[in-house]
Amino acid sequence: MRNRKGSTPQKGRLDEEPKRPLPSRKEDSWSNEQDFDLTMMLALSAFRMFSGFFGVINDCDEVYNYWEPLHLFLYGEGFQTWEYSPIYAIRSYFYIGLHYIPAWFVSFRPKVEVFIFIRCILSLLCACGEYYAYRAICRNINARTGRFFYFFSVFSPGVFLASATFLPSSFCMSLSYYIIASFVSRRWTLGIFCVAFSALVGWPFSAVIGLPFVVHMLFVEDLKSEFVLASLGSGLGIGVVQFLTDTHYFGKPVVASLNIVLYNVLSGPGPSLYGEEPITFYIKNLFLNWNIAVFIILLGCPLTLWRFWASRRAGGLGAFYRRNSSVVLFAITAALWMLIFGSQAHKEERFLFPIYPFIALLAAVVYNCFFETIIGQLAVNQRTIITVMILSCFALLSTSRAFSVHRNYAAQSEIYEVLEKELGSGVEYNVNFRFGMEENGVNKDERINPGSNDVQICVGKEWHRFPSSFFVPNYDRNGRKVRMQFVKSEFTGLLPKPFKATMNLIDSTRHEPSDMNNMNKEETSRYVSLDSCDYFVDLDMPATELEPNLGEKPTEWKPIITRPYIDLSKPTKYFGLLRAFYVPHFSDKANSMTTYTVYKKISE
Repeated sequence: MRNRKGSTPQKGRLDEEPKRPLPSRKEDSWSNEQDFDLTMMLALSAFRMFSGFFGVINDCDEVYNYWEPLHLFLYGEGFQTWEYSPIYAIRSYFYIGLHYIPAWFVSFRPKVEVFIFIRCILSLLCACGEYYAYRAICRNINARTGRFFYFFSVFSPGVFLASATFLPSSFCMSLSYYIIASFVSRRWTLGIFCVAFSALVGWPFSAVIGLPFVVHMLFVEDLKSEFVLASLGSGLGIGVVQFLTDTHYFGKPVVASLNIVLYNVLSGPGPSLYGEEPITFYIKNLFLNWNIAVFIILLGCPLTLWRFWASRRAGGLGAFYRRNSSVVLFAITAALWMLIFGSQAHKEERFLFPIYPFIALLAAVVYNCFFETIIGQLAVNQRTIITVMILSCFALLSTSRAFSVHRNYAAQSEIYEVLEKELGSGVEYNVNFRFGMEENGVNKDERINPGSNDVQICVGKEWHRFPSSFFVPNYDRNGRKVRMQFVKSEFTGLLPKPFKATMNLIDSTRHEPSDMNNMNKEETSRYVSLDSCDYFVDLDMPATELEPNLGEKPTEWKPIITRPYIDLSKPTKYFGLLRAFYVPHFSDKANSMTTYTVYKKISE
């Protein structure tokens, strides 16, 4: 696009510092990076904070592998999975400890508030990365691409969900924004540090995200010594601290990132024990979380070929490569990620989180190319209308998707919040390892050993939707211990079990629990009888032999809390689009709802 003086602004390249001055306020709003920067940052933070408050927890791995150990650190109890057994040790307590630090400062507040606070902290970490990447793209690629990147990233329902999620893959996604910003800004040391932190502390497979640094520093520019020094310094610095932390909590030398690679790739049974999906699983998820942005990226293939052909005819292939090398490397990285994880039998939505920033950037670059090549030839009013229509379509579909997820799947968190109020949190009884238990009025034998006066909250088939112990008070208003229990259902895999209840955190983390395995084999020691339960949380569905519908037993159980929940067993029209995206009136008619219910046992 030409400015008012008719000159063509230069585009920043990775092989030189950008010489293009910042755009003036007289330029159109899509290419002016100084307009409303504060407003954009505030809007971005608001979007992400909204996710922290209202985002849905849809992954039991997040609950049992991350929220529960954090609950152990804060309150002295929580559920333990086999991954945290010192025998296997494929999770890192260092990662948990990073979240424990801010949580500790607010741990005197009700547990649900601590939970939301941590989600908001994670959201703001992501928001800062998004804004940093946006600014870097504006200055080093061009301002219009930066604006498109900002828009796609902010409104993506995938980023909305992942930004507040307590998972290594979402942590890697947030760091991917910093990695992109560091690369296009030529801040090599910071970028390599973020890659190392992502791979060692977050998820070891995210090392693939560092491919652009490897290629550019080793093969494009002669930066081998800088690459080696930054890599060794970052790897050793982070790795040593993590190693010492995990060794302390597991009670033996542990390299958690190495253990997870060994289990998933080299010597372990691998994740296929937990289900397999075809490649269409990822295709559907990309469409749901990025809708038309996916088609915009696909448009990039013919556009790239056309621009390449035009540059070749003009004799400017060298300039074309230098100008687009970063985008090509980002595209190769995203494609390699899809190839690696698409070829694996076990697939989960969260496995794609780390490349979400790359998807936003690629969509922005392609649309900017489309704008310059085709739309830019039109009159100002026409190209503005076309751009507004396309971006509005993306925002509308994204909002529809995010609202549909919350409307259909938020019931489990809502009813546990209400249940917590029903029980009444005995704040003075909530134990934190910072304080002595006797100082809080808690008898250690009462806490460690189950008693007949305990309040038992049970789940059966809905164990995987339990939102974490942060939604269950340690003690009720009468000082009775509240315990979460499992009742046998049709599920035949391995359920978590409580960490060993001790007076010392280290004794809990170093204890080797019995009845654990890494083969997802069922352990019947996890179950209690339904008759021993005081409350039962369930999704109301047709009864089976192992999964009774307590609504059909009004003399024994009474519903005290109910919320609507999508009935996935019922067919839906239009290939499920009205379930995936909320359309007022039409989605209400096309989808069947059931109820998520808390039942209370009727005293005899």
